[in-house]
Amino acid sequence: MEIEPQIRHFAASEFVLLYVSDSDSEAWTQNPGLLPSNLTSTTLGTLITFCLDNSYLEFNGCFYSQDVGGTMGSPLIVELAEIRLAEVETLALSSSPDPPSSYSHFVDDGCGAFRDKDHAETYLTFLNSLTEDLNFTMEHPSTDGSLPFLDVYIHPDKSTSVYRKPTHTNLYTKYSSCTTNSSKNSVIRSLTRRAYNLCSPQHLDSELQTVRHICLLNGFPPQRITSIMEEVRRRFLNPPRRQTPNRQTPNYSISLPYHPSLSKPLKKILGQHDIKVTHSSSTTLRNLLTKTKTTPPPDLTPHTIYEISCLDCTSTYNGQTYRPLIHRMKEHERCHRLNNAYDETLDKVKSAPAHHSLTTGHRIAWNDITILKSLPSKAHLDLTEQAAIHIRNPSMNRTDSAPKCSSLWNPILPKIAATLKPTPSGITFSS
Repeated sequence: MEIEPQIRHFAASEFVLLYVSDSDSEAWTQNPGLLPSNLTSTTLGTLITFCLDNSYLEFNGCFYSQDVGGTMGSPLIVELAEIRLAEVETLALSSSPDPPSSYSHFVDDGCGAFRDKDHAETYLTFLNSLTEDLNFTMEHPSTDGSLPFLDVYIHPDKSTSVYRKPTHTNLYTKYSSCTTNSSKNSVIRSLTRRAYNLCSPQHLDSELQTVRHICLLNGFPPQRITSIMEEVRRRFLNPPRRQTPNRQTPNYSISLPYHPSLSKPLKKILGQHDIKVTHSSSTTLRNLLTKTKTTPPPDLTPHTIYEISCLDCTSTYNGQTYRPLIHRMKEHERCHRLNNAYDETLDKVKSAPAHHSLTTGHRIAWNDITILKSLPSKAHLDLTEQAAIHIRNPSMNRTDSAPKCSSLWNPILPKIAATLKPTPSGITFSS
């Protein structure tokens, strides 16, 4: 980075987006060349306005319309915020009577070169006067003249090194983690590559020692650390020429949970059959800690395994439904009430509990239906129902209608059945 001699002051800016309004779509109207040829600025503006005017949220069982701004986490809002910020900054740089000699921004952080602190504050005041929906703040260099910007630390002599916040814990993926070797190696590789990309020569050795220390703290073997850091060094000093690989893209792909001893041989075997294997984890901190939707009441829960009991004997029925539970229960009860449990045309029992009651004269516990398990998706229903039938042995179920799953699953059926915990459904029928 070259700094002009008259520059004596650097300042980092940050902005807060107070709200996103429909006027953000006007940027596309002013720059139609940014749009695909088959999409007009008017059409895109209409679509953006529709999305902004139809943002809803649920809280404590009630639904609300968001009148100002957009949905947090929406990809559209990210793009609109970037467009709005670029529009304001471009206007400021072109219309300011005394703009900074250089200015750049990344997402919500900016860095500008000013003559002194007063010059920076004057520009900040001018910047905030241009709009009401953005609020810019500014961070000035410390007493020694250094300034952090993103993960870069700008020193008084304008050299750079890696910046870590005071709250940084140096915790990364542990070497003992149950994940792929490529994921573990990427920790060393990414930290080393960042050091070479961001550090000036006088700060590089110190940062590489810090990287080594961090990797040792996370349990990585010294030999592996040295090997990968040396590989990154060679590639940085002698970048390989980019060549288009002649690899043929696999026709199929599959995502499997990672297993320390099985994943590697499975990947090799499936690769021989033109199947690409990627690894994923269904249990993540996000899944455990976040909850974006309100849990529906038990009777409206979809993807459930349920149990219906007889009041006059020990017979039970275990079934599944991908629809809200109340819908399937109404069908069972209707078959019993209308004496329509058997379809003579198809020679098929439509409701096993209703058929049991009508053929034996027993009473069904329609007001005591229990949920054995609620599942995240329809894909797990057949296997879970098979586990319930195989282990719990409900006598109302017929073997000809049971789900047909491969016998390869039999060893884990007891483990699946152990997760079944009967809970009341809350469904009642008037007598």
